[in-house]
Amino acid sequence: MTNKNTPNIRLQELMVFHAILSNGSITAAAEALGISQSSVSKQLKNLRHYFVDELFVRSGQGMAPTSKALVLAPRITALIGSFEELHGEIDFDPGYIERNFVISTSDEVQHYLLPELVARISSESPKSKVTFKVLDRDYATKQLESGSVDLAITLNWQAPEHLKQTRLFRDDFVIIHRDGHPLQGEKMTMRQYLSATHMMVSPLGHAHGPVDEILASLGKKRHVSLIVPYFMQVADALLNSDLIVTLQRRACTELMKNFPLSISESPIKMRPVNYFMFWHKRYDKDSTNRWLRQVCCDVMRDDQETLTTAPQQKIRLSQ
Repeated sequence: MTNKNTPNIRLQELMVFHAILSNGSITAAAEALGISQSSVSKQLKNLRHYFVDELFVRSGQGMAPTSKALVLAPRITALIGSFEELHGEIDFDPGYIERNFVISTSDEVQHYLLPELVARISSESPKSKVTFKVLDRDYATKQLESGSVDLAITLNWQAPEHLKQTRLFRDDFVIIHRDGHPLQGEKMTMRQYLSATHMMVSPLGHAHGPVDEILASLGKKRHVSLIVPYFMQVADALLNSDLIVTLQRRACTELMKNFPLSISESPIKMRPVNYFMFWHKRYDKDSTNRWLRQVCCDVMRDDQETLTTAPQQKIRLSQ
């Protein structure tokens, strides 16, 4: 039952409902929508008056939905989706929009995506800006749903059903080290590889990755003396030591453009990895999201295939 003495509900208020539901708090909802907390609180008050229900109540985890809010949620989501689909039919010109495009990805992807992406955005949508966010443990699923993140880019991840995905490129693994490293050569032997002191890039701080699993299956073990969370720490560590690191070829090639580093082929047979781009199905037909996806594909894709939804692949995540 709704309050008949209240003016009709507005789309912005429905967006506030969905943002609070998706993010679990007024503060996070305001950040996701790009409006003030006081505006979110005011619109929540209107929603409560209209639906004659608290809708969201404070709990130890933030704002918890009431039973009525849970009943309303799928209908409100459907209504928002209908409006967004209708909006997507309007002629779109990126030159007239003013958006903060948010991309969640790992820092090695940021390293080679950023320069050309910024150039394209500046040229085609000069009123807009780009924000990069470090990829979260849940791979930004909640942020993609709420719209606080436009796209997520990562490797070998099986996306939940409510996300859509497309493959960007495939990459293999090589060994990178400083120029003049004692073990430098076209291809290291397994004995040389195991005798070296290794570095790992592990955003979650794990000391055991896919390389170690492969070595363990062969009854072998390497010595890792340094673990760092970010790709951009690699060059500094390699330039001043005899450390080596096993990483994706594309990232290593980008590092070599700016630092005196060299690549050696790995003696370990590792499956190539695929990088995928993800977005929420709510924004599949959204003109701005579609344009941003195409720009990322133009910058990163390693072939000429069209922008389509790729089949889901269930592969182990690489560290």
